[in-house]
Amino acid sequence: MNRRFYVILTVVVAFLSVLIYNSAYSATEPGVNTSESTITASSATLKGVIKDTGKEKITAYGFKWGTSKELDQDKKLGTSLEADQAFATTISGLKPGTTYYYQAYAINAKGKSYGQIKTFTVPAKHKDIAAVTATKPSDAQNADGEKTVALAQNEAQNVVQYSTPSRSGNTANRYKYPRLSKVNGSFGQFAYRDLSGGRIEVDPDWIANNIATITLPGLNQRVQVNKAAAPNFIHAFNLIKNGTATINGRQVPLLSLIKTMDGTFVTRHVNWNPSRGLSNHSWGTAIDINANGHFGYVDPSNVNDPNLILWEKAFKPAGFSWGNRYSDSMHYELIR
Repeated sequence: MNRRFYVILTVVVAFLSVLIYNSAYSATEPGVNTSESTITASSATLKGVIKDTGKEKITAYGFKWGTSKELDQDKKLGTSLEADQAFATTISGLKPGTTYYYQAYAINAKGKSYGQIKTFTVPAKHKDIAAVTATKPSDAQNADGEKTVALAQNEAQNVVQYSTPSRSGNTANRYKYPRLSKVNGSFGQFAYRDLSGGRIEVDPDWIANNIATITLPGLNQRVQVNKAAAPNFIHAFNLIKNGTATINGRQVPLLSLIKTMDGTFVTRHVNWNPSRGLSNHSWGTAIDINANGHFGYVDPSNVNDPNLILWEKAFKPAGFSWGNRYSDSMHYELIR
């Protein structure tokens, strides 16, 4: 009897030891991603997401940020988040024409983890479009044969014409931004310089003349886009705001299919790889939707995929191309 008792006791102790060991040593530092920011004239909303907690409670999370990669500012947001939970904060009082760096972080009992360092540039002061109310694009030609875009501005519906300038005439800028982008169709080209991590800094004169802040219908979110592309973005999101789709026999709003919107005007190389060309995000002519689960190919037979539905019902009618053809189904862009 005693022998049986000791055998059972030994097994129980061994089992509990394994459980204790696994709980103590299988935990890791948390996983965290930095998401694209949303920018206004003098503020920015920084975004991140906890990918996993590392099997430990998150004890702190927030953002490091600043005007250099040293990230000398720290904004702690809270002490508890679950896996796949997003977080955000708004920083204000930013300087026009300045590039800022930011990075999400999270802490648990095992340590501190960081997401990618990302950047944004506050628009230089210029006459901006506070809200574009056009419902669909309208192309025209000016007297010199340059392509322009008619934008409905506020309720007065004034026609504003834009054309893409050539390389900045500012001599100092030519030295600071020694590289020239390709000519991206009617969206033109710009001077820039390479930064670390596949990022670039674009000549602020080009940004002032070509990038506008608009409000996306339905999302009511302000984003930066190319002025010539603004009507297409507005048209696409009006279709999303007012449209529906049938999924598994149930009618749902198109707006409900958008879980995340990850960047429009983001100055960088393709996939943040400096050996590759410049992303169309650098011209403010692209947008990423539902990045999680859509960095790849969507089989067109999967008729319930949200990004396929958004492509067919909104972005395609608004003149966008879909990145699914090169296995980037989160990505919609304008090519003309």
